[in-house]
Amino acid sequence: MANDALLTLQASTTKTATFNGAALDLKTGTPRRGMKAKVYYSAATNASGSNTVTFSVDHSDDNSTFYSCASQTETPLALSTTAQQGEIHVPFETSKRYVRLTVTVSGAGSTPTITYAGYLSLSRP
Repeated sequence: MANDALLTLQASTTKTATFNGAALDLKTGTPRRGMKAKVYYSAATNASGSNTVTFSVDHSDDNSTFYSCASQTETPLALSTTAQQGEIHVPFETSKRYVRLTVTVSGAGSTPTITYAGYLSLSRP
C-alpha cells in the first residue's frame, strides 16, 4: 500500500541498538478512531545469541518529554542469523501534538541489526 511521505515517522535507517526517532507534529492529535504506525523492516539479523526487537509509539505535548503511547500488537521480532523482512503495525490514539517511533533492541545476542522505515496510516493491516 502507498504511504504519504508527509506522514513519515522514520525514514529508512539501520540501527544496532535502541533508538528514538525524531518527532512528527500532528498539530491536534489523532482522529478519534486513532491511527496506525506501519513499520516496514528488512535485514533483521544478529550474529549469534538471542535478541528481540519491539517497535512503539511515544507521544508528547511539548516535543521534549515523551511518554509511551502504544507498542506493537505482534509478538516481538526474534532476531536470528537468517535475515528477516516484514511489516509490523502499532495502533495508537492520542490527543497530544507530537509522536515518534521508537525501536527497542533487547537480549544477549551479538551484533543485532535491523533496517526499517515507519509511516502513519489510517488503514488497518
